[in-house]
Amino acid sequence: MGGERALSSPDKEPALRILVVEDNVFIAFDLEAQIQDMGHVVVGIAMTASSAIEMSNQHRPDLAIVDLQLADGSRGQDAAEHLRTELEIPSIIVSGSLHHVTADERAIIQPIAMLSKPLLPNELRQVIDKMASSQRA
Repeated sequence: MGGERALSSPDKEPALRILVVEDNVFIAFDLEAQIQDMGHVVVGIAMTASSAIEMSNQHRPDLAIVDLQLADGSRGQDAAEHLRTELEIPSIIVSGSLHHVTADERAIIQPIAMLSKPLLPNELRQVIDKMASSQRA
């Protein structure tokens, strides 16, 4: 781990290391499969804000995909805010409740994108590909 990026294949650029923050296990596994199909690495699945912060401290992902309403009643916005301000880890917010993010929270979190569930085909891929391309530039 140690800050190194996994290679998705010998001919490709390094894969992104991504943390999934989602309390619905079926959605979490679907996101994980989509991310792996893109050639990126899922460093963990967190179901609460505190576990997202703990996993991020441990694994230092390049990106977090964050739901807003988490298992223990914690808020994804709190996790995303901590990841952005303390660890400089950007987030993509994926939720059926995007209206729960205030303008102030959005300004602090600075999400790469805010995607509404259910996701459209290739919607997540387009955002992640754009981020990966900008990191390589």
